[in-house]
Amino acid sequence: MSVDSTTIEDLPSLDVDPGEIESFLLVNGWQRVAHSLGVSAIWENTALDSSVMVPYDSEYRDFGMRVRDALRTISLVHGIERTALPLRILSARSDIVLLRADQLTPGDSIPLSEAKVLVDGISRMMLVAACSAIRPRPAHPGRRPGAATDFVANDLRLGHTIRGSFVLPVFVRHEGAVEDSSADPASGPVVFSRRVVETLASGLEATRELLDPQGSITLDDAVERGASAEMVEAVGAMGGQEGVRALELRFVLSGSIPAGSDTPSRIEVPRPQADQVEKIVGLLRRRPTEAQGRVVGQVVRLERAGNDDGGTAVIDGYLGRSRRRVRVNLSGDSYRLAIRAHEERAPVVATGEVSLVGRSWYLTGDTDVQVRTV
Repeated sequence: MSVDSTTIEDLPSLDVDPGEIESFLLVNGWQRVAHSLGVSAIWENTALDSSVMVPYDSEYRDFGMRVRDALRTISLVHGIERTALPLRILSARSDIVLLRADQLTPGDSIPLSEAKVLVDGISRMMLVAACSAIRPRPAHPGRRPGAATDFVANDLRLGHTIRGSFVLPVFVRHEGAVEDSSADPASGPVVFSRRVVETLASGLEATRELLDPQGSITLDDAVERGASAEMVEAVGAMGGQEGVRALELRFVLSGSIPAGSDTPSRIEVPRPQADQVEKIVGLLRRRPTEAQGRVVGQVVRLERAGNDDGGTAVIDGYLGRSRRRVRVNLSGDSYRLAIRAHEERAPVVATGEVSLVGRSWYLTGDTDVQVRTV
């Protein structure tokens, strides 16, 4: 049974609460027109000529009936199958990653040891995807970026297992998430948590190709797409368990953030060969890692404090394949070069250690800015 068929048949087992229903309504153009504190609220959508009542107090005898009425109305006016509605509602403010271990023996349960490997594996993949979203590298040894560890600690939640096979829903919350300044303002808001999900998806596709002995993807291309030694190890551990034929992941992206057109909705990674996992991990760990990040773009803003012989240059450009707005603190000749590049709209190349500080990307450490020759 695939994730898709499991989802369609068994999603009623995913409960939704009034707050999640209201998040869905808000994202989809509904407005709250009446509110009784702690009791209920009335929501209207004039474009759809519809209204629903969302109950709050589960102690009321008709609470369940009112929730079902609200879901029935939402299903009807939005044209969403009722069996698929819970997942759509839950994705109003979160991306959802559904992980399924395709087992030889079907069922709703697996041994605890296998469940632990799956939970540890998806957690590790999320962490290294967050690291690769900040800066693609063949391996991520040592201390991880604070933005990556904060993402795993604060923005990930594990949902209830869906019946029909062992399917783990992982919720990636976007509320209060750090904005990713790589976004093109014309395309709408992009947040770091969405960038991680996109990196996880593209990294898994690259990992699947790396683990295929007949695959033609290069290591450099795979790393640029988000693959790393740690991601390959996690896939090897999860997919190499006894009785597992494949790992299947489905991505349900929240409608609150525009989705990239190339983000896959489903990825299946066949059971990997242990020797191939070991080979690829070894190649990635031996791959040279650049000491510095490299941003190619244009200086779009300059910030100078007082009479200091320096300031901050904001460069809108590309770090690998990712577009970002990166801040670089400069002084002396380097800052004067940035001024000239800004005035002449000349492309620049900036190098340094890439880090996410608050809501802004920075080049730090031994930084350098040069005008790019065309």
